[in-house]
Amino acid sequence: MRTRACREANEIWDRPERRCRRQTPIVLDPARAGDLATLDCAGSALYSFKIMVTDEQLVSAPRCPVKAPWVWLGRDHALTREWIREFTAAELDELFAARETARDIRPDELTASDFFLPTLGNRLAAAERELAQGRGYILFRGLPIGDLTESEIATVYCGIGAHLGINVSQSADGDRLGHVIDRGGTDRYYTRGGELEFHMDPVDVVGLLCLRVAVEGGASRIASAMTIHNAILEERADLLDCLYRGFHNSLRGSGDRGVSARIPTFAPGASGMECYHLPITIRQAAEEGFDLSAEEREAIDFLAEVASRPEIHLDMDLQPGDIQFLNNRLILHARTDYVDRLEPHRKRHLLRLWLMMPQWPARAEAMNFRTRLDRAGGGIRPVSDT
Repeated sequence: MRTRACREANEIWDRPERRCRRQTPIVLDPARAGDLATLDCAGSALYSFKIMVTDEQLVSAPRCPVKAPWVWLGRDHALTREWIREFTAAELDELFAARETARDIRPDELTASDFFLPTLGNRLAAAERELAQGRGYILFRGLPIGDLTESEIATVYCGIGAHLGINVSQSADGDRLGHVIDRGGTDRYYTRGGELEFHMDPVDVVGLLCLRVAVEGGASRIASAMTIHNAILEERADLLDCLYRGFHNSLRGSGDRGVSARIPTFAPGASGMECYHLPITIRQAAEEGFDLSAEEREAIDFLAEVASRPEIHLDMDLQPGDIQFLNNRLILHARTDYVDRLEPHRKRHLLRLWLMMPQWPARAEAMNFRTRLDRAGGGIRPVSDT
């Protein structure tokens, strides 16, 4: 006999307005933790949700493979260049004309109306749809940064970003245009050199514009988070409970004190399964007293092992003028090790944008936990604003 929790869950999904192909979290009473609710979505697929209690919240986790355009194998995408968009001469003219018009506006305060792109704007709108509903990533190529000053590059880059979303601060310093360069940092990925593990950034979209490459190595490595999820489900489903339950994350890197409640690595949101995975802040939380169990360490390690498989990930050798955008809800990214130059002005250097996408549905509720926000519901509030 179905439990009351199962009946209520199915009643919710039987309502006409909810019979769609979306996966929506079902929030149940904590007393019913452990109940299994099987939901019939539009009669086309069954989604099983195991209701689990974390330290502070409930998480409903679908126990089925994710099927969507953003589920892909790197080995397949390496054979095509469909994800690369070359700027045309006319589009570059538009960018340079918009740059002149916006010369007196701070780059991080630009809006789409400040940076008029009559033709390229349509292409950027298509890119936004590709990020949200397609592969989850895109690369623009051909920006002639050698012909631009540092401030002109910032204006053009932020102007492009303004047509996708809202630029937000990346640290307590208020840097809405981040510099990815080896500064010997330890608390944040973008201030350290060498290889980086798979992770996402805690905003909707991250952008990288390549200014200078390393002597050797330093490829941007990306993977579909849902392809990884499906592989874990198939090979080690026993570890998914850890990932659905999630991990405590330190707030140290955002200029705050303390540790979050458990944040699931995978959780269903308004448009399907989403991912939140920041190993560096999980380790920091462990250092601050929230130790990881052996099973939790195994789950994190197995996720990394799956993502590192050659058939799973896609490597991008970014060249000067390339601009990469990733949907952080769906894509994990990493970096291969590299040999850098010694002179600071010749080091590998990329410009980073953090973008919030107010036109997208809200993040999965269990992943919305930060309180020191900059604007548009994301980013890190600068210390100067407190």
